[in-house]
Amino acid sequence: MSDLTQLMLDNSLDLMLLVDPSSLHIVSANATVATALGYTAQQLSGMSITDVESALQDVFYWEDVRAGQYAEVHNQESQYLRSDGELLTVNKSVHVLDQDGQKWLLVLATQAQGVREVQDALALTLSQLRATLESTGNGILVLNWRGKVNGMNRRFGEMWEFPSDLLRAQDDAQVFEFMAGSVVEEDLLRTRLNAIVDPDETEDTVRHKDGRVFEIGSRPQYLDQQIIGRVFSVQDITQRTLDAQALRESRDRLERRVLERTADLHTLNETLNQEKERLAQLVKELEAAQAQLLQSERMASIGQLAAGVAHEINNPVGFVNSNLGSLQTYVLHLLKLLVAYEKAKGTLPATTALEIEQLKKEIDFDFMRDDITVLLNESLDGLKRVTRIVQDLKNFSHVEDIERQLANLEDGLESTLRVVWNELKYKAEVVKEFAGVPPVMCFPFQLNQVFMNLLVNAAQSLADKGKITLRTGFDDSQVWISVQDTGKGIAPENLSRIFDPFFTTKPVGKGTGLGLSLSYDIVKKHGGYIDVKSVVEQGTTMTVFLPRNSGA
Repeated sequence: MSDLTQLMLDNSLDLMLLVDPSSLHIVSANATVATALGYTAQQLSGMSITDVESALQDVFYWEDVRAGQYAEVHNQESQYLRSDGELLTVNKSVHVLDQDGQKWLLVLATQAQGVREVQDALALTLSQLRATLESTGNGILVLNWRGKVNGMNRRFGEMWEFPSDLLRAQDDAQVFEFMAGSVVEEDLLRTRLNAIVDPDETEDTVRHKDGRVFEIGSRPQYLDQQIIGRVFSVQDITQRTLDAQALRESRDRLERRVLERTADLHTLNETLNQEKERLAQLVKELEAAQAQLLQSERMASIGQLAAGVAHEINNPVGFVNSNLGSLQTYVLHLLKLLVAYEKAKGTLPATTALEIEQLKKEIDFDFMRDDITVLLNESLDGLKRVTRIVQDLKNFSHVEDIERQLANLEDGLESTLRVVWNELKYKAEVVKEFAGVPPVMCFPFQLNQVFMNLLVNAAQSLADKGKITLRTGFDDSQVWISVQDTGKGIAPENLSRIFDPFFTTKPVGKGTGLGLSLSYDIVKKHGGYIDVKSVVEQGTTMTVFLPRNSGA
């Protein structure tokens, strides 16, 4: 470097330092640096840049540089350590230089104005902070990011009763060990004292071995976004703990006295509750019996009404069916006559034949001749379906059946299925697997009610589209009819209650809770029983078992 160049650098107002990033050593510095910091040029050339820059953010920056992360800095406030121990506040910038593949860092720093004012303001703030810490009733301990004690107030030392020689030794590790050894929760306190850079706030209760109770809270201390230490606050809650314990003991004594004084009242209340429950059970049984009776009467009334409606429908259906049969015969005869006229069309005068052809086109004769037969066939088929529905209603009602009779249960199931088909056809695919069970002595109308309740319940258990499977079977002693659905199933806790009167899992207005109860009683009256298997979200299978000799 020429003398003129060095002269120019030495007379610059900026502090200029050239740093080797691999070792962080100061390679060169101008005279302004030596004058401002009080070092000689020889001393500066042998120093590390971290010996000069003492601010915490600078320490982190140079650690990143040592790790190979070079970043430029612009107008950052920093503090330089002078040879006399004083701190010099500067605004600095760092530039990355590249010379023949060699990286260099050029530090340019300008002395900040008003350094003394800042120091005085800082001293005032520290004084106020110290006064605040000393006036609080809590013990305060401040640790820096290295885990060293930055300070503690007088109350903290009084609470932990540190020996004077321990404080004079200024050995932080011994202070922490003394604190941990003074409490029952030693490991917990050691963990908290070592977790300096933990971003979480903590609050713990520890027991001093002399019987006192401390509440210890800690929170991280930030500089910008960087954790630079941790603050611990200790509160003596011994008296509060004793007061709470005394309050609990007083409350427990009062509760025991109340229990002792009210023992007779509890006994009397228990007796009264038992009587009340027995009376409620009797009322419930009476309501169930009355409701089942009303349900039976209602079903009988519905059956009688269905039988009457079926009888009334039979009369007009009968003569309409007869008339349509005759009309079909007449139409066929007329069509034969028209065919004969068609054959004689060539013998007619040309004018007459032309008029007939024009008329045939106007009335679309060819289409009418084909469609009239289709319409008659469809009408007759519809009447057959009405007749079958009416017959199913009559078979379903059987209001005149007051005694047991030999009946085919599969026919009753088919008849009931057609009666409730409107409830099933939009929601369920019905699969029938009948085994041809033999007839049994029974009350068919009552068993049809059971089948109807099981089919309607299966349909209502389907959330959307599902499948209902009807199966029958028999052996030497009994016959069975099962209704299986793929619905939402029955919760295990409800399985034991589904035959209870008034119990229902359906929404309000969707069921009375009497269908299965009445079905249970009807099957029981026939000497049989109902078996239930259900898996939640998979479906339910209800099977009615009846003895083959139930008429005995």
